[in-house]
Amino acid sequence: MATEPETSSPEKPIFSPTDSFSNSTETLDQPPTPWIDYAISQARVYHKNIEETLNSALEASRSRLLQFRATGSAHLSQTIDSVEDVKSNYADYEKIFLAKIREGASVAASHPLITGGVATALGLVVLKGPRHFLYHKSLRLLMSEEVSTDAMKVIFFQISVLYSFTKAVILGW
Repeated sequence: MATEPETSSPEKPIFSPTDSFSNSTETLDQPPTPWIDYAISQARVYHKNIEETLNSALEASRSRLLQFRATGSAHLSQTIDSVEDVKSNYADYEKIFLAKIREGASVAASHPLITGGVATALGLVVLKGPRHFLYHKSLRLLMSEEVSTDAMKVIFFQISVLYSFTKAVILGW
């Protein structure tokens, strides 16, 4: 077994109540040590810096608020003028747009056959369902062996009539 080595010196406790108190005769009347003077002077410097920074920030914000207050009404009136200009321009463009719509409606009402033809042609060309229907039916008609030359002539005649009609409508003949 291991044995503990015996020490010949008496054991000293880790903390003794006599260590925490000094037996000196210092009083409060004696001058403080130099590091306390330095700490106090640094605290005064920090206090002065904080005070100056706070005063500077307050002055800057006060001047910005006064500047905003002085120029705010000018900016507000300028914004109101800009909104009124946009409003008047919008009203002018709206009048022009509605005049063009009325003119187009009166032309369409005065030429009902052309209007109906254009609407039908656009319906056949623009809408997906009728366009596919016409394409597949004409493809089936052209690909079948039973098609005669007379049917081909009729189809080409109808296509040429439709082409000339749309050309006349687009060019305004």
